[in-house]
Amino acid sequence: MARGKKTDLAIRIGFALLTTGLTLALAGMAGAQDTSNPLATPASSNLRQWLGVDIMQLIRATDLVGKISLVVLVGFSISSWMVIVYKFLHLRQAERQTKAFVALCNQGNGQLEEAYRNSAEYPDSPLAQILREAYLELEIENWYREGYDMEPTMRIDIAKIGIERVLERTISHEISHLESKLIFLATTSNVCPFIGLFGTVWGIMGALQALAATGGNSLQSLLPGLATALVTVAGGLVCAIPASMMYNYFTHQVSTLISRMDAFALELSNVILKEMLKQPYSQAVPNSLR
Repeated sequence: MARGKKTDLAIRIGFALLTTGLTLALAGMAGAQDTSNPLATPASSNLRQWLGVDIMQLIRATDLVGKISLVVLVGFSISSWMVIVYKFLHLRQAERQTKAFVALCNQGNGQLEEAYRNSAEYPDSPLAQILREAYLELEIENWYREGYDMEPTMRIDIAKIGIERVLERTISHEISHLESKLIFLATTSNVCPFIGLFGTVWGIMGALQALAATGGNSLQSLLPGLATALVTVAGGLVCAIPASMMYNYFTHQVSTLISRMDAFALELSNVILKEMLKQPYSQAVPNSLR
């Protein structure tokens, strides 16, 4: 439930930021078209001093298709940065809670019941969720002691299969949760360069048509097409590069957590089977484990 509330809040905040960013982008482009605005010249001059390129002048010279491409790229950029911030906080919290949960378990008395009670305090730790699901399975099946009229070795085999299935299901669910929204970063890193390439091709076509119409007598006629080609390809790269870098970084973090989950699941399975073997078949489950 806590996960769902945090995700819903993040989506609402992100939607508000995306709407605000797109509104500001459209307002900025509309203002960039107003060449009579006396405030445009100082802003363009400052940008030229900082960047070495007059971005505002290029945006003003961009044609309609180029501006539409820029709006789409701005939307991708804002959305990708929202996902980057969300996943950074999410994975950092998962890593911190996992380390704290493992340290707390190592400091305890080694009882599963104690670890189960402590796991409720770490909802973002995948290891804590694995232990919770395994312990709940044992409680539901009463540690596989009742209703299984078979030899002790066969009972242990049945318990092993049941626990392994629960662990696999929980690991799969946690992997899906850790990898959520990463697909958008991969999509941004793949799609945005092609949007920039489309703007480049469109701008070159416009520049060639303008060159043919003027007979090569006016270089000023080439400016809209060249501006569209340059601005859109630069915008596509600006959107794609951070998304690609952070996607690789987050994928590495998720892979590390998956390795820890697999190792923890194997260790937990061994601990559960050893605990079951310690008790005679006819003995009831200890009250401390109920």
